[in-house]
Amino acid sequence: MDKLISALARPDGDLIVCEAAGVAYQSDMTVTASYDGEYFAKCDGYRGSSVAKAINRGRVELVARHYCPVGLMVDVGIGSGEFIDARQNTHGTDVNESAIQWLKQRGKLATDLYAYAAYSFWDVIEHIPEPESYFQCIPSGGYLFTSLPIFDDLNRIRESKHYRPGEHLYYWTDDGFEAWMRGHGFKLLERSDFETKAGRESIMSYAFRRQ
Repeated sequence: MDKLISALARPDGDLIVCEAAGVAYQSDMTVTASYDGEYFAKCDGYRGSSVAKAINRGRVELVARHYCPVGLMVDVGIGSGEFIDARQNTHGTDVNESAIQWLKQRGKLATDLYAYAAYSFWDVIEHIPEPESYFQCIPSGGYLFTSLPIFDDLNRIRESKHYRPGEHLYYWTDDGFEAWMRGHGFKLLERSDFETKAGRESIMSYAFRRQ
C-alpha cells in the first residue's frame, strides 16, 4: 500500500478512505482483474470510435504542449494501442500478454523502462497496486502524462460507473491526486477535462514533470 496515504485512512467496507488526502483505495490489493485476451479485446472494441479518436487526439496534443511532438516516450498500459498508433516514436509496455504480443509484432515493445524521458499512463494509474514501481523509472526532469476518473465526493464512490472492485484500486479527488503526485515528486504542469468533453464521464487528464 502507498505509504503516503495509508497512515491517514479509515475503513469503509471494501475501501479505505482518506478524505484529508483526497484518496480512497481498495482494502485488499490482492483482488485484481484478469488482464488477458478478453480484456484486450474489450479495449480494442473502442478503437476507431468518435470518442476514442477525440481523446487520443487530445492526448497527443497534451504531450506535444509540454514534451515534444515526436520525442521518444513510452505508454504504460496500452489499452487498445490506439495512442501508440496515433503518435510517432511511442513505445509501450503492459502486463497483458495479448498487449505484449501486439507491441512485439509492431516492434514497439519497451525493454528498458529507465530509457525514456516521457511516460504516459492513460487510464492506468488507478489499476496499479504499487504505482511507485513505475514512477521509480522516471528520471528527474522526466514527464508523466495521465488520465483517470476524478471524484467530487469520496463517500459516493459506489454510485459511480468508475467503481470497479478489482480493477480500479484507487479513487481520487482532483486536489487529492495533485497532492499525491506532488508527494511522489511530480509538479503539475496542466490539468484538462478534454476527455470529459469528448463524451467520457468525470475523466481528467494531467501533465506532470518530475522534480
